[in-house]
Amino acid sequence: MDAKDHAVISVLSDQRRFMVPIFQRQYSWREPRLLPFWEDVLAKAEETLEGTPKFKHYMGALILAPGGQGYVVGVTPRVQVVDGQQRLTTFQLFLAALREVGDRLSFPQLGETIGNYIFNRPMNGDTDEDAKFKLVPTPEDRTVFKDIIEGGWKKVRAT
Repeated sequence: MDAKDHAVISVLSDQRRFMVPIFQRQYSWREPRLLPFWEDVLAKAEETLEGTPKFKHYMGALILAPGGQGYVVGVTPRVQVVDGQQRLTTFQLFLAALREVGDRLSFPQLGETIGNYIFNRPMNGDTDEDAKFKLVPTPEDRTVFKDIIEGGWKKVRAT
């Protein structure tokens, strides 16, 4: 195994699909897990805004395995999320919420930038509609996750 440190932004910048295998549990983070996540995000944001970043923040492990089909030219690559799917899902939902705040504040550039971290660019060989999503969660979570990522809370409330 080859473990490397990567910034979340560099992981999410890559054109690939993070597939959560069906044997993984559904998304389950609630306040006891979400609050420390949020506090970490706020602390790093404050450091950055003050121009005093002290150190890189460790967001937890993300263990990935090859996606099974290997590399296929013209198709968005897939990787299986072996560990870290709760953190990865939380980060994707956070980015979607941040994009929505930017939209409400008439700051569309934020939404465009965030879109690069939650969506893949379609490739010619992609035949699956889920290829556009960076993260494809468990089947039980997929519909509501896609609704949030694609349409924000308005779309979720409408269903």
